[in-house]
Amino acid sequence: MTPPGGVGGVTDALALVHLRDGTRTVNGRAGETTVDAAPGERVRVRVVNTDNAPMSVWVPAAPFRLVAVDGSEVHEPGEVRDVAVEVTGGARADLEVVAPARVELGGAAVLVGAQVPPPAPRPAATLDPLGYGTPAPLGFDPAVATRSFDYVIGRSPGFLRGVPGMWWTINGHLYPDVPMYMVAEGDVVRMRVENRSGEGHPMHLHGHHAVVLSRDGVPATGSPWWFDSLQVGDGETYEIVFVADNPGVWTDHCHNLPHAVEGLLAHLMYEGVTTPYRLGGPNSPD
Repeated sequence: MTPPGGVGGVTDALALVHLRDGTRTVNGRAGETTVDAAPGERVRVRVVNTDNAPMSVWVPAAPFRLVAVDGSEVHEPGEVRDVAVEVTGGARADLEVVAPARVELGGAAVLVGAQVPPPAPRPAATLDPLGYGTPAPLGFDPAVATRSFDYVIGRSPGFLRGVPGMWWTINGHLYPDVPMYMVAEGDVVRMRVENRSGEGHPMHLHGHHAVVLSRDGVPATGSPWWFDSLQVGDGETYEIVFVADNPGVWTDHCHNLPHAVEGLLAHLMYEGVTTPYRLGGPNSPD
């Protein structure tokens, strides 16, 4: 394929990744996808993970830069090599490579230019956005948050919509007896997301971008890690913060959609915003 023109001398190429009947596809096609690029040309490969589970992306035998996460630019991203980038369910990652280059997608690949390197297995190391890039202003002060919430993910036996089973819980409760996180427009909102459930979850807040402050008590030291889908591994705790700047009633759920159906779903609601829908009722918003 020939990608559309990019900005600032960098060509853009879209890689929409999805598993179909166990086969990983890119833009609806299995196998290798080609991008026309001259030697030395910089190409920004926009990887979009449309699946429920995390996937890995890597560039064999060449350096690359992670230039954006979930549509937000990384500040001063440095060149890295021999590392993989984890892209969780519903997330996006933009990798900038120099042609010729191969972008591996775990069962599929994007070939940038001609005479690209051969396939190579996933590197053992994973790029950690917590310390990647350099710091930059957030535009607000997390220390003066006006709202603070806990989102503790667990699992418990019980009844969900009248059906017995082992279901996901939020703050110890089964859906629909889960938090309604109430905010006012302009609030600076801190949230502690803790996973005690025995399984990892790609957590996704609709309508907002949040930034990671820390993971397991370790502060972020690199570029602001803005996201809207965050992989929270079993046993991990993230502290995040965002500005309530988009009034509405927004789902805050696991992007592994079967998990959302199984109760891992809450809402962020703005004061003064109403809806005719009722959680757990016949006209549920979900």
